Amino acid sequence: MALQQIELLAPAKLNLHLGIYPGRDSRGYHKADSIMIGLQLADRVHICESDELSLTTSVDCGVAPERNTAFRAAQRLCSALDKPSGCAIHIQKNVPSQAGMGGASSDAASVLLGLCTLWGIDPLEERVIEVARSIGADVPFFLTMAPAWLTGAGDVLAEQFPFMANVPVALVRPNVGVSTVEAYREFDAYATEPASPAAMCEALRAGDAAAVAAHLYNNLEPAANRLAPVTADVHEWLAAQPGVLAAQMTGSGSCIFAICESDEAACVVAKNAENSKKWWSCATRTVGEGFQFC
Repeated sequence: MALQQIELLAPAKLNLHLGIYPGRDSRGYHKADSIMIGLQLADRVHICESDELSLTTSVDCGVAPERNTAFRAAQRLCSALDKPSGCAIHIQKNVPSQAGMGGASSDAASVLLGLCTLWGIDPLEERVIEVARSIGADVPFFLTMAPAWLTGAGDVLAEQFPFMANVPVALVRPNVGVSTVEAYREFDAYATEPASPAAMCEALRAGDAAAVAAHLYNNLEPAANRLAPVTADVHEWLAAQPGVLAAQMTGSGSCIFAICESDEAACVVAKNAENSKKWWSCATRTVGEGFQFC
């Protein structure tokens, strides 16, 4: 009998609106308004039945396999659903780390989706959602990839929006990362009250890409800029490029993204960032429904 196996894409994400509130709750988390959308830039996750649980990656992720979010997601899901913990996971990494694009969280969610598909389990079943939340605040978002507004610690779904597929995006990451932990610590030192996400929500309800670009917001960006001043240079350069509607940091950085007028504009921006600035770059698009399954 052939071993069951599945391959999925693990898309990166952008924070269209990230509003962090001052102070922390009893768990040590900040209250946040996080509005996210998925990208076609993605890791590739392959899962195959095996006698034991194992994980390999195409690049060194800097942590032991047992501490990797994808490994822990599989381990906890097997426990929650009382399934044998046997599968071999391989991840082809394409999403850069310490970039604010959620690569590790998306990998974990794709493992959950893949195992649920192999087992005939609804991935939106409460036990699966609870496992996702236990791995990371934004992991549940990656189970559906629909644009979403999350509240609480960024892990409570407030509203999902219609898919806004194929919006051209240029991504630029300088040759330095930003630690999420350090970014939040720096935010605490100069905390600010966030703006309302209402305008961004309205733009997504209307499916208006120009309005989305007009209302980009991230009050964690100044903290990341203080930790890695080159990110401010990237933002300024990117916002000034022809064909760019607006630019902003995603998450705690260090990646800055630009919503562009066209695919051609996004490609030119990405090539110029790589050739003239020697920054990592990528031209991509936002995802549509059903993107994750190969």
